[in-house]
Amino acid sequence: MLAGSSAARHYGYSSARVKAMESRLLGRKELQDIMEAKDISTIISMLFQGDYKAELEEYGGIGIKNEHIDFALSKNLAKGVAKLVQISPSTERKLMRAIAGKWDLYNVKISIEAKDRKQPYESIARYIIDYGMYDAQAVKEIMREESIEGMLNKFMLNSPYRDILKEALEEYKKARNSADAISAIDRQYYKMLGGVIIGLRTVDNSSARIIKMDIDLKNMLLMIKGKRIGAKFSDIANGIITQGGIPYNELESTYNNSKDIETMVAQFKQYDLKGAADSYKSGNSRQLLQFEISLRNNIFVQSKRMLNHSMLSFGAMLAYAYMKEIEIFTLRIIINSRLYGLSKEETSKLITWSE
Repeated sequence: MLAGSSAARHYGYSSARVKAMESRLLGRKELQDIMEAKDISTIISMLFQGDYKAELEEYGGIGIKNEHIDFALSKNLAKGVAKLVQISPSTERKLMRAIAGKWDLYNVKISIEAKDRKQPYESIARYIIDYGMYDAQAVKEIMREESIEGMLNKFMLNSPYRDILKEALEEYKKARNSADAISAIDRQYYKMLGGVIIGLRTVDNSSARIIKMDIDLKNMLLMIKGKRIGAKFSDIANGIITQGGIPYNELESTYNNSKDIETMVAQFKQYDLKGAADSYKSGNSRQLLQFEISLRNNIFVQSKRMLNHSMLSFGAMLAYAYMKEIEIFTLRIIINSRLYGLSKEETSKLITWSE
């Protein structure tokens, strides 16, 4: 990790750009104001005053239709991801591109899910992150294929993710199960990222920790879902990603020695899930979304700390990427809660990010 004047020279330009981008992130008060807005139109007016103006204008401006709001949010995230790759120092651009592959492959995964459900491109268009080689136009074209196999073969053409997608195709062929293909994509992507994590440790160890937390999030959510339906660990083992912060044997032991979700999450000492577990246990809400929010909150706290104290580092850029993703996630919760008639109190429980 660079220090002093060397860090200033190496990250000076990137730091200035990320600082400007970070200043446009929504804070707790702004999110609270958005949550308390009287209607969707007021929310849009508030977002129009900040970082989302260009994307909202692209999809209809102040009069944007409710079904187009997600398009604008996804487009804004895509803009941020692309900019991070562009401003990364040349020596670390490969690292950032590899990390940004998460959003490339996200588009592949949701298109596989849609095809499996016999849904058209239009059913997922609002969630596509219009970025990289699998942008909106590419996904729309590939989804014209009649089968998941045909799609995966198209996705593989001239792709840096060819090996990842080939593994997904082989997994899919075994039982024609889209979930197996998606699990294979996650597994192989993070296996590839394992090499990146080693590289990150020499650049910025905090960055490696955030990625490991992201992997823990995926593993823990899989385990929570498995425990909810009474699955054995062997039933979900194929979906476990081994590059996270919690070792595989610890995950297996925790799962097998827990009688239910509440006792299982209490054993994850690295993450504070008590609030989510209490709410789940009380019966006020049996939705697993609360656990995802709590886990994302842990990543948010770590990212916020890195942005506040490590501006002259690769970690500041990575932290911004995760904070922006969480901001989009939070806005979607607020807007969808309003559309589905949730009360402000119910919505508030879903966006209490710690700062």
